[in-house]
Amino acid sequence: MSQEIDKTGPCDVFVDTNATLRLSPPANSVTPSRTPEEIAAAAVTNRLNAENIDGPSRKRKITDDDDIDGAGSYRDYGRTFLRVGDAFTPLDQIIQHGITVETSEDIDLADMDEDQRAEYDRLTESWEILWRIIGPTFREEMIALSKKRKLRRKVAADISGGLNGSRGEDANTFKVKVGLYVQEDPTIVLDPPINPASKLERGLNHPILRVLLLPLKYAPTDETFDKIARGKIHLTASNFPRFLYKSGAVYNPDDVEDGILEGHLLFRMAKCNLQGPSSALKAPGARRGNRGNAAKMNVDRFTPRLVAYIAFQTYFALSSLESWQEVHDKFDYKEFYWNIVSLFDGGRNSHIIELFNFHIFGNKLGKVGNGEESEEEEEESDMARFKAQRAAKRARLAAAASGSSAV
Repeated sequence: MSQEIDKTGPCDVFVDTNATLRLSPPANSVTPSRTPEEIAAAAVTNRLNAENIDGPSRKRKITDDDDIDGAGSYRDYGRTFLRVGDAFTPLDQIIQHGITVETSEDIDLADMDEDQRAEYDRLTESWEILWRIIGPTFREEMIALSKKRKLRRKVAADISGGLNGSRGEDANTFKVKVGLYVQEDPTIVLDPPINPASKLERGLNHPILRVLLLPLKYAPTDETFDKIARGKIHLTASNFPRFLYKSGAVYNPDDVEDGILEGHLLFRMAKCNLQGPSSALKAPGARRGNRGNAAKMNVDRFTPRLVAYIAFQTYFALSSLESWQEVHDKFDYKEFYWNIVSLFDGGRNSHIIELFNFHIFGNKLGKVGNGEESEEEEEESDMARFKAQRAAKRARLAAAASGSSAV
């Protein structure tokens, strides 16, 4: 059966050219206008069909000039949303919450307890990030399809396909490369070395990696690790591991945030992920090789959720867990992720965002050269000063000439 694209309507639809032709309605007849739901359903269905024809393994080349609203596939957007949006909440749940927020008039925030309000705010932010990544048309389509749950689930599944694929790809890259970045001095070889293709000798089985995974509150002694082995101490998401902190950090029970998320390994893994492995050990902002994920996703600055993503992928890379699972022993990766995000609640720890921006993009405000004015003061160059002085001198001469002619 052959198919063609009929571009006569408001959106593209597939037409079976072998089907029996129908007579066109009389010229003076009135064609019923389609409802917003019908228009959205046709547009979304057409997009899903097109992506399925291309196949799930299709890789689309993204350029910096892409129009983010409608330029990529749902899978492309899933890859971005994984890193900057929400790495754990099911997409269908996020979309359903977004529709409720956008259409319901009887949401009573006052009746929510603290945990319910936190979950509500978290899902609302996830929805906002999702539709802003894809574009406002996506928001309008999902609202119009509020009664078509089955179709929306297909959209969510497509986005999740990109998300899950990228999580696996990132996990593999982190697994292979993390051993190169563990030592603060990268010229010192990790001893014993770790097999980049296996994780069996990692985690508590490795004398250096186990120290990095150990919460800062515990001394890295044989006694401590013996207690862990006997189940007297558990590694949980409620305690922050040592690799999150800057080198030499000492646990302060009165200020557990002191030095957190300033560890050298985090910055290197972030640069590996966003700028490419060949850039991980370069100077802040320096990059080599092909365009990295940051450019492909139009990410030009860090957010709390992006920091949390790097943190949980780094923990997973250091662990002995071979295949992904959300909970390993007593450690819950989802809880760990949201605990990291919560460190930034209320605008706290903004200096950490600036540190990540500086190490990855070379500027505490994010990527320089993205069309935005930098708030940092830059020293005036000699050439700029020369041009300004020459213009001022010409203005003085012109004023003097004008004054003498007037006498």
